Amino acid sequence: MAANPGPLRRAAQRILQGGGAARAAALAGQPTPLTHPGLLQPGELQPGVSAAEFASRRDRLAGMLPPGAVAVLPAAPLVYMAGVIPYPYRQSADFLYLTGITQPYALAAVDSSRRFTLFVADPDAWREQWDGARLGPEAAAELPSKLGSLLGDASAVLYDAEAKESCAVRQLPAFQEATAQQRVQPLRPLMHKLRWRKSPAELALMQHSAQLAAAAMSGCIQRSQPGVHEHQLAVVFEHGCKAGGAQRMAYPPVVAGGPDACTIHYSRNDKSVPGDQMVLLDGGCEYHGYCSDVTRTWPTGGKYSGAQRAVYDAVLEVHRACLEACQPGATLRQLHHISVRLLAEAIAQLGLLPGQAAGDIMQGSYRRFYPHSVGHWLGLDTHDSSTMSHDRPLEPGVVLTIEPGLYIPDDEAFGRYRGIGVRIEDDVAVTAAGHEVLSADVPVEAAEVEQLVGAAAL
Repeated sequence: MAANPGPLRRAAQRILQGGGAARAAALAGQPTPLTHPGLLQPGELQPGVSAAEFASRRDRLAGMLPPGAVAVLPAAPLVYMAGVIPYPYRQSADFLYLTGITQPYALAAVDSSRRFTLFVADPDAWREQWDGARLGPEAAAELPSKLGSLLGDASAVLYDAEAKESCAVRQLPAFQEATAQQRVQPLRPLMHKLRWRKSPAELALMQHSAQLAAAAMSGCIQRSQPGVHEHQLAVVFEHGCKAGGAQRMAYPPVVAGGPDACTIHYSRNDKSVPGDQMVLLDGGCEYHGYCSDVTRTWPTGGKYSGAQRAVYDAVLEVHRACLEACQPGATLRQLHHISVRLLAEAIAQLGLLPGQAAGDIMQGSYRRFYPHSVGHWLGLDTHDSSTMSHDRPLEPGVVLTIEPGLYIPDDEAFGRYRGIGVRIEDDVAVTAAGHEVLSADVPVEAAEVEQLVGAAAL
């Protein structure tokens, strides 16, 4: 915290420092060990994550800043769907990572001297009657003078322009002057570097998020039957995640039956799936900010056809090979190259491109059947730390997805394989000994999947 925070709300400071239990009940908008004793232990800001860990994150950021620089991070704004009806609030991943605060109307500043200043909103009794308690009170009034002074004295201002144009920071003369003097630099690369490797506490949250998604996925497979509606499975998945404690979905689930599985981000979820077709479900949830992202493909009738099984087994072989190669020192790009090589061989063996050998297919024609990467970083965002290179060697604590797929267009030229789309995706944590599949609770072997289909009533 700032050495002399002036009238910044003491309660906000106490939350960040892990104390202030006597004031916690007055801050119902921010869970504390007093208001949520079954969720948080004393000294925690998130389940299992201490206030000391958040302070350590801010110190690490400060150590990465140029001398005399200041980093400025606004909380995510409220977004309204219509009139006064808000969308469910989701905090900025970077702001959450540094503060643990889950409310809007706040702004954090960290400078290279390791000084941390938190600005929070003025109290508004009328609005709090409608929306609930929030952090306050006087800091908003101090924003122009105090933050203006921080920016004016800074050698560089690190700030991400994705914030809304109405963000108060942009209106400050000191910020406009820093912009004119080209002292404003992007903060995102530093934050992504910090967030890329997870702490043990973060890994525990990610494990739980993946387990929730895996259990919900298994529930969807169990409740599948010929004619099941995509929307029904989407509801089963969301219910399974949220009933287990997830706060929200990580993204709108993809529930794609038959040829629609070949549309990577299909989201209509508005058709029934006959018993002779497969359904691809790509879904994940957020558990206290941390995302999961899991995909399975299964036959609603309970048995893969010969063509479906051939494609499924080809993708599963690639999935296994990429998992085996996922260990410290490997790179995500290397894993992708493994997936391309093996899928090119599968495309050739299935006869999808007559006259082309696997080596020829690897030159680019594979993209018609496999247009995406084998994986991405995972964390507080589904596509986490996006500025981190896929050429960076993996380290223990890094979490990524492994998700090879094969998508055969619904064209008669592909014979019995037409319209078959398969993707198998797991969440994987890199460990010193290799890797751990966080989402391993949902089956992946074809025979095990078949046995699970229809095992429970919808």
